[in-house]
Amino acid sequence: MRRRGVGVWGTALGMVVLLSACASAEQGTAVAVGPTVGSSLPGSADPSVGGGPGEQPGVDVAAELSEMLPCEILSDEEITALGFDPESATFDDVGLSYDCRYRFPGGARPVLTIHLNWMRGVDQLNLTNYTVEEISVGPLRALRVIDKPAAQHCQISMDLSEQAHVSAVVDYAETLEEACALAEDTAAAVEPVLPRSPS
Repeated sequence: MRRRGVGVWGTALGMVVLLSACASAEQGTAVAVGPTVGSSLPGSADPSVGGGPGEQPGVDVAAELSEMLPCEILSDEEITALGFDPESATFDDVGLSYDCRYRFPGGARPVLTIHLNWMRGVDQLNLTNYTVEEISVGPLRALRVIDKPAAQHCQISMDLSEQAHVSAVVDYAETLEEACALAEDTAAAVEPVLPRSPS
């Protein structure tokens, strides 16, 4: 995979992941567990079975994630297959951000963000004023997060350890359904390359 040029884009776009700096006792609205989002890995583990969500003994998932570059997680071909322009990649590491943003060809909406966070797990996100649904992406426990009331924003946050998660966020889609479909497809593409020890 080739290394892309990066630039800094400091606007937060209202991402839930950037709200995680504040702790809150209120954690949004929990709803029933939904279906598993597809993955290129065979099968899908039940996130309620076994130890940590994707973390294996002896692996420092947070340290491995901190070494990854968000604009190099997916190849140009994978970004194109998702409908986004790989040449639009914009890296952001300002404040709590450590992510890469992509746009549709021609700079059109929606906007896709792949966000890496090795300092907070999904259970530490401030999800006040969001509707949260527990799902799984491949073998990983994940949260589907949407605005309350619903808007054209959808976030899939994959639980890697107690202090690490990765989110696929889609903003400014035509509909909520489109936003969640794109976020889920991105999460499924990203999941196989996330840190984990061999089984």
